Amino acid sequence: MSPQHTSYSANSSGDRIKKSPRWDDEDGVAATVGTIMALLVFLAFMGIFTNQFVPVWMSDNESTHMSNAIEQFINLKSSIDISISNYPNSLVAPSPIYVPITLSSPGIPVFAGPTAGIISLAPDMVASKNNFNLSYVWTTDGVKAYKIDARYDGHTGGYLELYCPNRYYVEQRLIYEAGAVILNQSDGEFVLAGPQLSVKNLGTITQPSLVVKLTQVSIAGTNKTIGGTGSKGVTADLQYSNTVAYENTFDNDSDELSITIMSKHGVAWKNYFNRTLNASGLIYNSNYTISITKHLTGDELKDYYTVEITIHSVKIFDHTRALVSLSIGELGVI
Repeated sequence: MSPQHTSYSANSSGDRIKKSPRWDDEDGVAATVGTIMALLVFLAFMGIFTNQFVPVWMSDNESTHMSNAIEQFINLKSSIDISISNYPNSLVAPSPIYVPITLSSPGIPVFAGPTAGIISLAPDMVASKNNFNLSYVWTTDGVKAYKIDARYDGHTGGYLELYCPNRYYVEQRLIYEAGAVILNQSDGEFVLAGPQLSVKNLGTITQPSLVVKLTQVSIAGTNKTIGGTGSKGVTADLQYSNTVAYENTFDNDSDELSITIMSKHGVAWKNYFNRTLNASGLIYNSNYTISITKHLTGDELKDYYTVEITIHSVKIFDHTRALVSLSIGELGVI
């Protein structure tokens, strides 16, 4: 009441508002504080779990998925190689090949969804920036008998690629091209499993006489790209395979096998051939040479390389050429 009120008295308490007894209930205050503290502990735990455990868990999931995808690509390559090896000059039809490819890594319920992937098929096409070409002149007693080049039995191309834009693990691509499986990531690329290639020296270091066995694999099919989660099926049908042995009986300096590769993964190819030929006992700049050129297109994703490998003193060349038809689709539906 206002001090000017006629009935106001400093000692008057009759008209004062009395505080509810519940306001002094300490049990209610303790329950409220306890609830708030429990929520804070829960939120702190959730924050630690989300910021610390979820990234580690998802990184492990994505890493495991990449290991499985690599195994699946290697199985696809191995199945195709076995089919090619069994087919030349055989009257038995090649066995059909079916390999499931897992596109995505599993997620964590509620906290993180699965990491989707993209699988693409690009068959061999004219003027493609992905091809594997050979050049070899077969001579007998100094007479040119036959020449293998990009126009005559020496051209193959096409690829199958799985792109995994991992969110926690390193972003990676798996590529099957020219009979090899390549792993590409931000810090480099590597040929995990090379094509069917064998190099042996039947001569000496100063006078080499090389026997080279090489299989070229060309991919046919329809341009197709599928993205999402789960697994997709890849079917491979061997359409053709044949092996021809060429032997140069005339001793000259023109017994050269030239390999020209146009690919986005030229660095991986260069390192693979350098490592493989060196392991076969050949000497760089003496028995073989390798050069690489990068072609810039203005779009980093479309840049490509030209790798040229020249192997000298190839006296016998066993050349296998195969055509494989690939198709991708939902499991059970191609």
